[in-house]
Amino acid sequence: MTIRFLLICSLAWSLPLLEGKSQELLAGIHFDAGIPTGTFRSTSDIPLVPALGLRVLHGIRKTPIFIGADLGYGRYGTAVTKRRDLFPGVNQGFRIRRNNNYVNLMGVVRVMPDLNSRYRPFLEGQIGGIHTYTRSHVRENRLSEPISSGTEFHDWALMGQVGVGVMVAVNSSKDTFLELKVSRVDSEPMDFLTKKSASYTDQGELVLLPKRAGIALLQPSLGFRFLFN
Repeated sequence: MTIRFLLICSLAWSLPLLEGKSQELLAGIHFDAGIPTGTFRSTSDIPLVPALGLRVLHGIRKTPIFIGADLGYGRYGTAVTKRRDLFPGVNQGFRIRRNNNYVNLMGVVRVMPDLNSRYRPFLEGQIGGIHTYTRSHVRENRLSEPISSGTEFHDWALMGQVGVGVMVAVNSSKDTFLELKVSRVDSEPMDFLTKKSASYTDQGELVLLPKRAGIALLQPSLGFRFLFN
């Protein structure tokens, strides 16, 4: 089932729920725990993709529809390699830390009727882009400042997701919410590195072996939302 079809279904479901209300603005933070699925799971061998996101949603007057944007950052693996042959003529041990990161920027459409209770269930769809990148840092030891650092690999792709959840008011004025949500995340095929993608030749030259797959996650999420009328 495509994301476009689900968005159309969301809007159709909302029509009987139209009601007059003032404009609303929702803003907050959320923590995600992405569980790889399908080809992405078998290709990447990544057990979990934690992420942090910021979101702002604007309620369309007289409808249960909210539109907005979501900016997220996640990390899908980190690894440390110790080498003594990084620099010609220098026989000293160095730590190379590689962090596999991503950022995503998504447009959001959420259908969330006001049921005049502390519970506000919702259905939402998102579409946007994801940018993966691997950063490396070379240090003499764990606590020292980096001798060198830089981006070794990057790629990007279109991404979409659909989710269902509920916001639960945690105060009597119903303007502060705990949000629970589960989403299905899918992207177009892209190249990315895993913890085992970097190796070295006998001469100390770096070899990168990227994997290719669409990012596919089942993503439980915990968030905090603040409502401004």
